Amino acid sequence: MYPSSRLPVGRAWQRAAAAATTASVRRTASRPLHSTAARSRLYNFDHLPGERGDVSQGLQRMLGNVREENYRLGKVANEAATETYDMCVVGGGIVGLATARELMRRYPGMTICVLEKEAEVAHHQTGHNSGVIHSGIYYQPGTEMARSCVRGADLMYQYAEEHQLPVDRCGKLVVATNEEEHAKVELLYNQGVANGVKDLEIIYRDQIKQLEPNIEGYSALLSPNTGIINFWLVSQRILEELRLSGRVDVKTNFQVKKFKKETSGDIRVSGSELMMDGPVQQVLARNVITCAGLYADRVSGLAGGNDRVHRVVTFRGQYYQVKAQHKALVKRNIYPVPTSGGIPVGVHFTPTIDPRRGNQLIIGPGACFTFSREGYRFFDVRMGDVWDNFVNGEFWKFAFKNISVSFGELYRDLNKRAFLAHAHKIMPALTPDMVELSFAGVMSQVFNSVAAADFIVERKVMGGSILNVRNAPTPAATASLAIGELVADCADQDFGLKKRFN
Repeated sequence: MYPSSRLPVGRAWQRAAAAATTASVRRTASRPLHSTAARSRLYNFDHLPGERGDVSQGLQRMLGNVREENYRLGKVANEAATETYDMCVVGGGIVGLATARELMRRYPGMTICVLEKEAEVAHHQTGHNSGVIHSGIYYQPGTEMARSCVRGADLMYQYAEEHQLPVDRCGKLVVATNEEEHAKVELLYNQGVANGVKDLEIIYRDQIKQLEPNIEGYSALLSPNTGIINFWLVSQRILEELRLSGRVDVKTNFQVKKFKKETSGDIRVSGSELMMDGPVQQVLARNVITCAGLYADRVSGLAGGNDRVHRVVTFRGQYYQVKAQHKALVKRNIYPVPTSGGIPVGVHFTPTIDPRRGNQLIIGPGACFTFSREGYRFFDVRMGDVWDNFVNGEFWKFAFKNISVSFGELYRDLNKRAFLAHAHKIMPALTPDMVELSFAGVMSQVFNSVAAADFIVERKVMGGSILNVRNAPTPAATASLAIGELVADCADQDFGLKKRFN
């Protein structure tokens, strides 16, 4: 440093500055800041504050025994101290949770990790739907979708009863407004009988009026075994079961970004918190099952699956609800006959059991294709998602075969009166002033020129270590417990689970 009265000027100042810089560089070069010797002098304590303390019963109750033990003993989900499990399930919707539950029940010695990218389980499709327990009338006889729906409905009623969850077997009418639509009522009846659906009955105008005075129809299929439940609530109960088992950890805020097979044969699953680049979290598992819902194709691709087939297209289902003073208009689910192409089932009236939004009579949903995988509003746009739809040839085959459905749904999504016109066909007394906007949901669907008519499971991926659930649209929530059985059966065949754990 120079006294203010002796500051160098001109070229003398430049020479002094250069000399000072050279001296600084020499000192730095002779004593590196990050040298091995410097690092070796750092003192490391054997643990951090908070580790190796007493058991935290509060943390056990909130996040489960596995998480509490890992936290207390300093077992961090990173490369230096990777948590290791027998099975990793990617996806915390009701299908992923039901799969983890079924594996936990079958194999008492199995340790399981469930990874969910959102801050809560059941955040997307599971938490934004009609809440209907379907009986199994819509699905082609002989498909896994038909079998799983019928069995899944029985299991769902049983689960709700065992765990004292609200449920109502209120029934359902699928209404034909004229003789031409009546043919579809008969088709649904025959399909339902072939699928083993109980107590189906075709009724006509006078009988419809006796059951539902506000509904107009030529005929209807009465399905007494259809009911209502809240699948988000079911998922929270399954989450409690998993965490209380002492063998399952459910990690939220874990967006999976990479799968790698180690020389040991284990799969290293890496990721981080949503919208964050770090810290990187990692778990090791002997086997992996992906149930990634809206992102099933992309996660399957990361896991070594074929992401060029079974591409996901997402649809937004907007709901309206009848205002509180009018909401007791029906006693059961009221559906129109379904349209062609397999999507949608039509705008319907559904009483709800919903502890978050309140019990309502909702009307919907629409089926407007989205410009974002999480497009809960019409103008939600992600260009990568738009591009995926644009290059999906199977989707465009469906769209152009069903122009009125595909592009008519876009119009109805933006126009309340056009939307309610469909509901008005079966409830003529309904007027727009009786209705207000409700929530929206987004559902995933795979197309093979038409909506894929069955669940799709991709097996023996990454050398036989990974299994991917690629297509699980409606009735997946109804069928979730049965899908869990199906996936567990596939996992046993592919991974040899019975030999390892029984």
